[in-house]
Amino acid sequence: MKRSAKKPLDVWTNEVRDPLELLARLLVGGSYRVPVEGRSTLAPLGSSDIAGAVAYMQDPLEKHTALAVATRVGPESIARLTLLSYRQVARAIRDLRPRPLDLSKPADRWRLRLVIYDAAYELVWPERRQTWAALAKSAKMRKGNYIDVHKCATSVLQAALNGGRLGFRRAMWAGRQ
Repeated sequence: MKRSAKKPLDVWTNEVRDPLELLARLLVGGSYRVPVEGRSTLAPLGSSDIAGAVAYMQDPLEKHTALAVATRVGPESIARLTLLSYRQVARAIRDLRPRPLDLSKPADRWRLRLVIYDAAYELVWPERRQTWAALAKSAKMRKGNYIDVHKCATSVLQAALNGGRLGFRRAMWAGRQ
């Protein structure tokens, strides 16, 4: 029986490791022992490599989103991430038709900040997700409008997270090959 060339034999061998997983494992201490260097081994990655790779990431929103997800930050850091992502989410909200929020009103701008915080919190802590109705009620919005704004904020944050993954991968392994 011939195997097709298009289908991989093992899906796990073709899967690349998520760089955010590596970032989280190296930033959090554990019982991991550093391997002994021999003639054929590369030098292990250290905290200076991680700090340098994070510093070389160019977009601040991508950098903070990747660090927030990798290190599972607290509410204060999520609030800072909310402030960083506000302009991009507001730009995306202005492009929606019909607009779920009128950003010329201060109350709607505040609601947008609440929704962005909820989306960022859900991105960092997905196991603590709340229902749409409870989140919409706490933001004093209609459920349909809340869902539209939340999906828009989630898409911006998810794009920043994916960009942060790629930026961290490029910065980490740029000179190691």
